Amino acid sequence: MMKRVLIITLFLILSFYVVFPQSVTLKVREKTILRGERYVTVKFSVEGGKENFTDVDVAKGGYYYFVCLPEGNWKIDEEFAQEFTSKVLIRQDGNVYYPEVYDLLKIGENVGLIVGFEKKFKIEKPFEIVYPISEKVVESAEVKVPENLWAGYSKAFKTYQDGIKLYNDGNYQNSADVLFELVANEEAKKFSFYKDAREKCIKSLDNILVALVDKFNSVVASAMEPEDKLVKYDSLKVQFQNYVNSVLTPKLNVLSDTLVFAMLSRANGYFEKLENEVQAEKYRLDIKSISWLNTESGLNFKYRLIIDALAYAFTSESFWDNPDTTKFEFVLPDTVLANLRIFGVEKDYNIFQRVCISNLKNRGTLFEEKFLVNLLNNSSLLPQPYYEIFLAVDNYLKRNYLESRNYIARALVKLTDDELIRRLGVLHGMIFVKQQNLSSEAVELYREGLRKLTSGDKVGGLDAVRRAVLVEPRFPLANYVLGNEYFKDGDFYPAIVYLSKAISLDSNFVPAYVRLFDIYKAQGNWSEAKTVLESALSKRNDFWIIRILLGQVYNELKLYDNAVESFLKAINYNPLNYEQYIYLGVVYSNMKKFADAEAILKKAAEINPDRKEAYEELKKVENLKKQK
Repeated sequence: MMKRVLIITLFLILSFYVVFPQSVTLKVREKTILRGERYVTVKFSVEGGKENFTDVDVAKGGYYYFVCLPEGNWKIDEEFAQEFTSKVLIRQDGNVYYPEVYDLLKIGENVGLIVGFEKKFKIEKPFEIVYPISEKVVESAEVKVPENLWAGYSKAFKTYQDGIKLYNDGNYQNSADVLFELVANEEAKKFSFYKDAREKCIKSLDNILVALVDKFNSVVASAMEPEDKLVKYDSLKVQFQNYVNSVLTPKLNVLSDTLVFAMLSRANGYFEKLENEVQAEKYRLDIKSISWLNTESGLNFKYRLIIDALAYAFTSESFWDNPDTTKFEFVLPDTVLANLRIFGVEKDYNIFQRVCISNLKNRGTLFEEKFLVNLLNNSSLLPQPYYEIFLAVDNYLKRNYLESRNYIARALVKLTDDELIRRLGVLHGMIFVKQQNLSSEAVELYREGLRKLTSGDKVGGLDAVRRAVLVEPRFPLANYVLGNEYFKDGDFYPAIVYLSKAISLDSNFVPAYVRLFDIYKAQGNWSEAKTVLESALSKRNDFWIIRILLGQVYNELKLYDNAVESFLKAINYNPLNYEQYIYLGVVYSNMKKFADAEAILKKAAEINPDRKEAYEELKKVENLKKQK
């Protein structure tokens, strides 16, 4: 709706063209026998036609404004204002936008027209101002708003200038931090200086690494005694670890650049080179270092790295289901393996692993009692229930299947890692095979199918698993594999059939519930997802992952009280998970409980200050509070 006209007198010191950096000219009337042509100059502006405005001024309010001034000897009046605003429009990317408000304003002796459009189009992209003079004649002109008026420009450019100055001064540590603040901002990508900021950020990271490598090479090439070299090495290793832990690694996912990944590779290469140089001197210390896993606190980063890696190692199906005890295979995620190498604990991990395998062969158990006692004492400080995971595998290898199944259930209460949940689900599935004495032929066909699927032979792999189901219809794990493969292909209906069959055979097979949730989520079928997950709870699957998924479902169904209850349950099971606080914060926000939302989102930021989701949700909450 058009707003009633308000006459505003502007006192301009500078010329109009200095105030408005962007303008176009439109014909608003054609020449006739009785009347001449008329033109208006349309210029991007802000409310009230303020001069020398900035991006901060543009960002205020809900409208983008344009000032229209007459060219030649004619004056804008109320009649023209109404006619002009009823016809003029903006076109961008196939969409059309019409003015919502207008004012008449006085500039010196002239009257101008200021028109406001809702901020539904992007001033960062060119757009057309269109004015139909008649049915046959349409005037239009393209407008490009300078980037210094785009939202966030002032702050982004100031950050860029600060970072470049630090870079030019050789202060690469602070330069990398400052420029990364800009690079990590998705909104900053629209600015012309973003690319240079990103390049300088990466170069700063590289220069930091170059300085560390020079120090490494200096120690390696020195004529110091081995003991003195070890002292120097330990000092430099700390510096290297600080670099990759607090400087490079937090930036890796955001930058996603081959040069940054190359830095990790180079850093790892120099680290391994130095390890080889002092291997003989380090051997005794390496052996001794294993004992610290029996006493170290769960707050120690290295301790947590090794424990996490061991959890993946011992839950590898190629380890616990390998009939060849002379050769064990451990499947670790690439990031876990890379971190072991980067932070210099791969050797400790390997030594400890070898000790465990030796224990298994010689004593029939994986772990020393001191190690398990210390691990249990550290349980509240660790992000995953490693104690229960290790004992689940250990008891399975000792053929204590009931005990193993009980430890799996205890682990799943707190477990938040998707891959570990899947692996324990597979272990649970194989325990079902043992306890139900399922067909050995079916199990072998299942294993054959897995081998073929892993090698890329999908047709052969699926055929083998299907035959396993035919031979043994009571095989939950084989039904799950088939359902999961159909899910990967986006063929949801057969996937639902096989996954539902797996659950009907084994109501405690958690990965099948998770995958069914994924399917119903993809379909937007939240009601069915609710039914499946509530069924899981009713069948004694009250685990963190079920509570988290159910909380998401309740939120989508606007059952907010139920969602809060579910997420609080999850937090009670494992208070160290980041995502659950984001989910709960969103629910509180949906309930208009903004104070609760802010408190829970700040808790998420405390857990992981390097991730941006909590800050983004906090901004949304702040905006919602302003709209109240």
